[in-house]
Amino acid sequence: MHIINKSVGTLKDIEFPKILYKYRDWHNKNNKRFITNREVFMASPSSFEDKIDCKLPVRYDLLTEKEALVFAMNLSKRVNPSFNRQRHRRDSIKWVKEKTYIKNYEEYTAFYFEEYDKRLGVLSLTEHNCLDKMWEKYANKHQGFCIGYNSEKLFDYLGGGGIVEYYEKMPIILPQPFMNIDTARALQVYQKEKKWEFEKEYRTQKFWINGATIADRQIKLPADVFHHIILGNRMNTEDENEIRNEILQNIGNIPILKEDDICVKT
Repeated sequence: MHIINKSVGTLKDIEFPKILYKYRDWHNKNNKRFITNREVFMASPSSFEDKIDCKLPVRYDLLTEKEALVFAMNLSKRVNPSFNRQRHRRDSIKWVKEKTYIKNYEEYTAFYFEEYDKRLGVLSLTEHNCLDKMWEKYANKHQGFCIGYNSEKLFDYLGGGGIVEYYEKMPIILPQPFMNIDTARALQVYQKEKKWEFEKEYRTQKFWINGATIADRQIKLPADVFHHIILGNRMNTEDENEIRNEILQNIGNIPILKEDDICVKT
């Protein structure tokens, strides 16, 4: 997995797909906004069809008592830096002995993901434009369209991005100091179950410290981010005329291709 983080290095330091694609349904009014408003929408995890996507819990419950004490000491030092070592140790031993970290596990996990959901926005893309299952599922059974974005220009308006990896058994996330916080966050955002592998996803993300409104999640893009647009091979003439007119008005004279012309059927 490779993660693009604009706070570390530059886009020129990292290899990534030159064009990324989004499959959309022209009959869906929100999907239309990708053309008519030149928007992408950074969705919250609670809106995902996959109910565990971005919701892998940190497994405090798997810690041994010795590990729990190390975790408690580490946490106490970060939360209460003014305490002396004896106070850190006394409070941590009490916390572990009473198994507070297990008793409050479900309640804390629910609270964490509720707050996380308000702040995280994800845009699901792929570097592949001829995925039949994607045309079926996300582009109204080939009656929709597929937008090709210039990745480098797109990333100027979004947060980090990376390839999604797929697992038969999802990885376990552990708390600090047993797992680096950046590793844990990457596992939450860029890992999915094997059954979703047909999406061949490359996703981007944004994070709002104070939470995001719907308007915050609607990211408006300049016309030069759009590389080309592909029309599904079952799009009817009326829809094709309409979308061509909207593309010309809102984006400009960019290439409009047909699925049949670029996708070889086997």
